[in-house]
Amino acid sequence: MSAFTATFFLGKKTHVRGSASVHPVLYVEPDGQHLPGYVSFQIDSKLSVDEQLAIAERFASAVAGWRDGIAERAARERTAADELAAAREEIARLKAEQQEASDG
Repeated sequence: MSAFTATFFLGKKTHVRGSASVHPVLYVEPDGQHLPGYVSFQIDSKLSVDEQLAIAERFASAVAGWRDGIAERAARERTAADELAAAREEIARLKAEQQEASDG
């Protein structure tokens, strides 16, 4: 096992694919499918299939938690944006009513 740190920025073209063969591998391709600069995560084929599954489940759980956190933030931001838009509409409506009362 190599010890290192690397950061890859994921964007709209990011592609993820995997193989469940005897030597399982997951490819993360930040710039799109089959382009240079991908990262691969491999599980040792010497491990039993149950050990391989346990590793994949830990990986999947962490990714799902990451996704859920982003989804929660997106929902909060959408809610805040919707509330701001509604408040702006209400202010515009009140201003229009006030203008009509002044004109009438």
